[in-house]
Amino acid sequence: MLTGARRPRPAEPQPPPGPGTDPAACSADPAADPADPGAATADRLAAAMVYGLTAEAVTWPKPGLVTAVSPGCHRDMDVYTLLRSSATLQPHFRTAVVFGLRRGAAAPAARDFAELRDAGRRAEHSMLTTTGGTNTHRGALFLGMLLCCAAGIEHAAGRPLEAEAVCRTAQEVGRDALRADLAAAATGPSSVGLRAYAVHGLPGVRGEVLRGWPSLLGHGLPTLRTALGAGRPLREAIADTVLALMTVVEDTTVLNRGFALERLDTTRRQASAALAAGGTATRRGRRLVGRMARRLEQRQISPGGSADLAAMAVALHTWQTRPETPAPRKGDRRAPAPA
Repeated sequence: MLTGARRPRPAEPQPPPGPGTDPAACSADPAADPADPGAATADRLAAAMVYGLTAEAVTWPKPGLVTAVSPGCHRDMDVYTLLRSSATLQPHFRTAVVFGLRRGAAAPAARDFAELRDAGRRAEHSMLTTTGGTNTHRGALFLGMLLCCAAGIEHAAGRPLEAEAVCRTAQEVGRDALRADLAAAATGPSSVGLRAYAVHGLPGVRGEVLRGWPSLLGHGLPTLRTALGAGRPLREAIADTVLALMTVVEDTTVLNRGFALERLDTTRRQASAALAAGGTATRRGRRLVGRMARRLEQRQISPGGSADLAAMAVALHTWQTRPETPAPRKGDRRAPAPA
């Protein structure tokens, strides 16, 4: 082994392609009409959602989670699995945007979510086929399809894609069906999330949507924007966003192996301590993040719900502030401040 050789650093996540390129060219809906004026919008919004997934995937450090330098506590996937999965989902996110565009400015109806859920099942099948059965993005797919649909509705109404408005519309689209899901959980939970509600009263990702996305809008997105506004590298901004979300998210994936609330309390406490010490911006914060990573990996705790919401924060930020901004020149490692 060579001594003194430095390990190559993975590339920083970069913004989505700018005008003049087709970010969805290799995965767009083959049935889409290129003459449709909404096609470019659907391509752009879907590409930004996939960008959120990939930017989160390669970001490090993220205790317990897959990054560009570690699989975290996962033995069934790595960063390349996540990247393949993200690319597979792009046409499905596009479908959700198109659904919203066609729905227009009309108030969302209960049938909207039913149709969206059917599209989500097809997307999940594509994901599992691509990954050989590994669940890489089920939570992110649920959140991303809702937000993409809501973004399409907002765009069709002629409104700017402000994060609060998009999340409010997504809440309206999913409200009735998600309430029904939780009401039915006691009779036989069909997923980890519904089991968490039946056993511990934690509504998980459904609660996040029903409550108006408080973790995303109150913690994740503000952390991301504050860090970028201060000129922090995008990788560090996303890493701290994940930490901030870990402190508040009712993350049912944390309960998945063991199903004890203590696992969630431990994750929140350690993430809070790391952030209080400065997060990735300080030496002490980075030490605490590293210590947290070792502990979560030993206990097989993966805060996947926080990672999913961090990806949504990146997508929302991109939709609102950088809809047509070209990628920075080579060597520009810092994201510009939000507009």
